Amino acid sequence: MFNTYQDADLAQTRLENEGIARTDMSVHSNDSGSTVATGLPAGESVAARSGEVHEGAMARVEHFFKNLFGDSDRPEEVGHYQEAVRRGSALLSVEVRDDAAAEQVRDALYAAGAIDIDSRVAQWRTGGYSNYDNTAPAYTADQIAEERKAFPVVQESLEVGKREVQTGGVRVYSRVTETPVSESVNLREEHASIERRPVDRPATAADLKEGSVEIKETAEQAVVAKTARVVEEVVVGKEASSRTETVNDTVRGTDVKVERTAGTDAGVVGGTAAPTADVKKTQL
Repeated sequence: MFNTYQDADLAQTRLENEGIARTDMSVHSNDSGSTVATGLPAGESVAARSGEVHEGAMARVEHFFKNLFGDSDRPEEVGHYQEAVRRGSALLSVEVRDDAAAEQVRDALYAAGAIDIDSRVAQWRTGGYSNYDNTAPAYTADQIAEERKAFPVVQESLEVGKREVQTGGVRVYSRVTETPVSESVNLREEHASIERRPVDRPATAADLKEGSVEIKETAEQAVVAKTARVVEEVVVGKEASSRTETVNDTVRGTDVKVERTAGTDAGVVGGTAAPTADVKKTQL
């Protein structure tokens, strides 16, 4: 079962994509655009498959189940499917050749949005439904819309992600600097000294010999040399750390509550109709 003929048609397309032929599928619906069979073998007409072309939608559904189960010993679910069609749903039937194909088709139909007939029947029973009545008229468009009126239950979810932002940085550069320095060094100098002193003694042969003496004067000078040494290294890199941040926010949602309302007083007491004035007073 599908809520609408359009949903059933989309399910047929899904089955076609999985290799099921359209000629093996049929849609039964009150929709004016629906047909008993969406695909028929060559030479076979819709009338031949379903009886008269102009018979009503519910009659065509009845004809389908009659061909499927006969006139007697029908499963109880048959009436539920007919009731679903009467209430505006569409019945999609598929002919399969083995159990494996049946399992494939069943999974595809539920994936396409097929409704659970048992859950739908349980919903109807809360409104007084007991079994299918073939004399009951088909639902109008307004009745279908009223029965399927839905209130969405919405719940927001909080999704927290993260993004990387630049919070600053460090720039490291080197340059040559000049710093005045002062060092003290002791320098030594040697100078020749000449001293004349008076002497009074007899001269000897040695004193009469010629000779010379050379004395060199020396002086120390400051010699400057520079030697560069690496005294420190600055290593540039990055280190990572992590932290946990709790994000507090508010998510919105809707809550649908169902409350039962009191019924309307029929105005009959002990089999006798109550006065109109009393009925109005009770309603007030």
